[in-house]
Amino acid sequence: MLHLKSLLVLVVFLFCSIASSNPRPEWFIPPPLDPSGVKLETVELYDGVFALMSNTPFADNSGFVVGDDFVLVIDAHFTGNMGKQIIDAVKKITDLPIKYLVNLNAFGDHVFGNYVFPASTKIIAHEKTIDFLKENSLQKRKEIISVTVGGSTELFKDVIDRLPTESFKSKKKLNLGNKIVELHYFGPGMSPSDTVVYVPDAKVAWTGNLIFGKGSIPWARSELLSDYFQTMKRFKSKINPSLIISGHGKISEGSLVDEYISYLDYVLKLSKSLNKENISIEEYVKTLNIPPEYLIEDDIKELMAGFHKWNVLNSYKQIKTSATQLKDRKNLGQKVDRDGKVVK
Repeated sequence: MLHLKSLLVLVVFLFCSIASSNPRPEWFIPPPLDPSGVKLETVELYDGVFALMSNTPFADNSGFVVGDDFVLVIDAHFTGNMGKQIIDAVKKITDLPIKYLVNLNAFGDHVFGNYVFPASTKIIAHEKTIDFLKENSLQKRKEIISVTVGGSTELFKDVIDRLPTESFKSKKKLNLGNKIVELHYFGPGMSPSDTVVYVPDAKVAWTGNLIFGKGSIPWARSELLSDYFQTMKRFKSKINPSLIISGHGKISEGSLVDEYISYLDYVLKLSKSLNKENISIEEYVKTLNIPPEYLIEDDIKELMAGFHKWNVLNSYKQIKTSATQLKDRKNLGQKVDRDGKVVK
């Protein structure tokens, strides 16, 4: 009877934790991603390697890589008009065909422009991105992303659903003709399927939402912050970019990887220490500031302040949930390892 009671407590606790994590706190500002009026500036980074940088602080960036035979485009942007802007930018540089389009994650601002690319273009994404797109209707995905454009789906009324047709698991190499491009999946970060596009000879990486631009911090929107930390460490051990083109924000140096690792480590340690204190975490984060050693760009300070509060709040809850799981599993007589996982 005791075991059954303990199990019931665990189930109720986990349900409440999940449910309570969904509402957006009053202090949180959604990323401002409205593409209306956005212009993409073509920036040549290296021979055949081009970034397409948004002229507004956090609207989506893109880019493309040109080989001797083919072109690869990174992300399709938010709407058909933005997708056409990317295609036009490519045509100003080369007449070669766009053979590949890579979607860096499943959010609408990265995939909604897919439908305007040539029918011959192969669209590639991580398998988790494709799973999400198949499991959620276009309308549902419009509603999810609408919070970033004022809450309306009107902006996406003309979008036609076009899903990636080719997937990869951890790494994929593509040859554009004397130009190699690598696709990497290092693990979950801001989302479950954050993908990195890396051009080895140029040492340039497109990081989507895994790493935002210069003067930013991570946002563990829906994933475990501890997993994000491990993902970034794998990133550092596998590739060494000199330049990072983020999905949102300014071009940054590769050293931003170390700053992200440092920040995530800081939040994890802070959350663990807070779990030992008798506090209201919801009240605590309201007055929380980003430590001064993490230099934030002026035009995204308010946005990053919300990311920081979100990260600490969710990390705290994740650690508390893990501790409760460990205790209840032991009460149920289950053997667990030091990470709280059941040993079979």
